[in-house]
Amino acid sequence: MTRVGRSLRVAVFLAFKGLIRGNFGVTAMTILLMALIFVDVLFLPALIRGAVRTIDDQVINTVTSDLVITASAGAGTIDNPGALLAEIERTNGVRAATATTRVGTQISHGSESNAWSVDAIDPSSYRRVFTTPGHLIEGSFLRSADTTGIVLGVDVAGADRTHERTYSRSLKTVHAGDVVTVTLAGGVTRPFTVRGIYQNRFPLSDQGAFISDAAAAAILPGAPDRATAIYVKADAGVSSGALKVRLEPLRTGVNLQTPEQLTAAIQDQIDTFDLINNIMRAMSLLVAAITVFIITYVDLVNRRRQIGIERAIGITATAMVGSYVIKTVVNAIVGTLVGLAVFVFALTPFVQSHPFQFPNGPVTLVLDAQEAARNMGVLVAVAVVSVLIPAVRAMRMKILDAIWGT
Repeated sequence: MTRVGRSLRVAVFLAFKGLIRGNFGVTAMTILLMALIFVDVLFLPALIRGAVRTIDDQVINTVTSDLVITASAGAGTIDNPGALLAEIERTNGVRAATATTRVGTQISHGSESNAWSVDAIDPSSYRRVFTTPGHLIEGSFLRSADTTGIVLGVDVAGADRTHERTYSRSLKTVHAGDVVTVTLAGGVTRPFTVRGIYQNRFPLSDQGAFISDAAAAAILPGAPDRATAIYVKADAGVSSGALKVRLEPLRTGVNLQTPEQLTAAIQDQIDTFDLINNIMRAMSLLVAAITVFIITYVDLVNRRRQIGIERAIGITATAMVGSYVIKTVVNAIVGTLVGLAVFVFALTPFVQSHPFQFPNGPVTLVLDAQEAARNMGVLVAVAVVSVLIPAVRAMRMKILDAIWGT
């Protein structure tokens, strides 16, 4: 047997005996600390991933759906949207589609007034594409034949919700049943009765206002013959990119955009989250390295005489360093597995039932298996490097100095 093979066998033997007969409290503390550190390493990425998923869901469910079709530059509106909608709905992979027309730019109530977009919609098809009609906090949603009603976002109405961050810019005291004045295209003003107030808990969609297509047709001639945008919802399993490829041949002179193309500002926020995550992960790994270093150093100091005796009877320094590395790897793997179990079976279900309330909605933890495995490998590697430094230094001590403790 080669020298390396003998050293490895001795290292495994010493590590096994050290784990079985060693100080149980030290071993348990090491495993517990590694578990806590691993939970810490997993937590922030999972929280960020949950926040990103919430934002993505909010964007698709309340702002863009899976695909947005707009007029090409210079055209302003899509002509004959009804025919295009019919073609879109016949396309394989399309679940539903709805058109909106920008008809107003300002809403006022009493002394309060501000600029908000007012869109004319078909309430029936809009409900199939977006979840907004299900997020009412007052009143009811529009009906297709309603020519005098309007639905407002909470950031527009205010609804006496003084705790909302956008309250100071809202109409402040508007509730369902109140009458607001809408400035329509061409400067025409019309009163509308507030049928309902919705809250998606997403700033990009809570600042909207909607009237029915029937109301727009009664006030603005030609409104039914044009649309500002068409929103398309895909069937389950159909990506926005695939849907875009299928719909592009239907009509020229229009732009087709996916949610990712429309939310560049949100992507900047996600990049910021990723930067924070990398910083916090580096700090957690540093804590892990310091923890393993201190535990190993204290153990080596307490076992200095035993180490000297073992070396005196012929056990090589390589075998002894190897035993510390093996013990550390075992402790690190067990610790990370314990931490993973705590995260998956305790922390994640708890947060699922008690989600974090972010401004964009409730956020839960979303664990990525590949990232968890990668973090486990990095944590074990950091632990090995941290144990090598004090172990190698201890083995350089003269045997007599180690035995006499000098």
